Amino acid sequence: MTGPNGSGKSTLLAAIAGWLPATKGQVRVLGKPVRAGTVPLEVGLAIQEVTLYPRLTGRENLSLFGFMYGLHGTELDARAEEMLERFDLGRWAGRRASTYSAGVARRLHLAISFIHRPAVLLLDEPTQALDPLARQVLLQSVAELLGQGTAVVITSMNLADLEQLAHRVLVLVEGEQRVHEETARLVHRLGSAVVEVELGEGGQDVDLDGIEGVLSWSVEELVLKAQVANPARTLPAILQRLERKGLIAGRIEVRPPSLEQLLLELVPTS
Repeated sequence: MTGPNGSGKSTLLAAIAGWLPATKGQVRVLGKPVRAGTVPLEVGLAIQEVTLYPRLTGRENLSLFGFMYGLHGTELDARAEEMLERFDLGRWAGRRASTYSAGVARRLHLAISFIHRPAVLLLDEPTQALDPLARQVLLQSVAELLGQGTAVVITSMNLADLEQLAHRVLVLVEGEQRVHEETARLVHRLGSAVVEVELGEGGQDVDLDGIEGVLSWSVEELVLKAQVANPARTLPAILQRLERKGLIAGRIEVRPPSLEQLLLELVPTS
């Protein structure tokens, strides 16, 4: 799930989790209606704001939240150790959460949402403040849960996260659904590649009008940017046009269709 700031992504997650009442319609999790004020045990939730007990250690935080999720005894201990290992928190396990850096605190915050192996996992901007390695650990953990049948709803402004994980994409704008479609189908249906070519002197006079497959083009600071339907077929024609005009192409880059590109087309910035 993605969309501009203030579009309602976090509010929708809060309604699914039972934190907020739905003002219209009904929320069901695993076929059962969700009552406002009651978070279903089948749901794991990690909101944007890191929520920990600062005077407790990492292990104690995991044990406390695991207990509240209904875990006990050896099972609780085993799950806490599993989360410490999965999120590489072992060296901080015995330290108070108040001493953690922002990145370590977020990893513990996310581990808590995983500890009871929820059937539905809700993650609000989960990769925020994570270093690249921790981000990959999180994304791999989510991918494993998906493989085990867990339903995951993730909100992110980092569109690479969604491209890597999401089977479907929901775009919200001002609380309204703009797009809800399978990721691969959306990219295939609406996507177009972008060809960038660095030009030399005289490049500002280039003209790509009439070349089949060129959807739009522009030249800024002697860099030609062309949106094309089929780069393998269209790029040679573009280079031939440049050659006929006596222009030499420098760096050439082809960027495949991306979710970010699509959202820029689907969601006006004005």
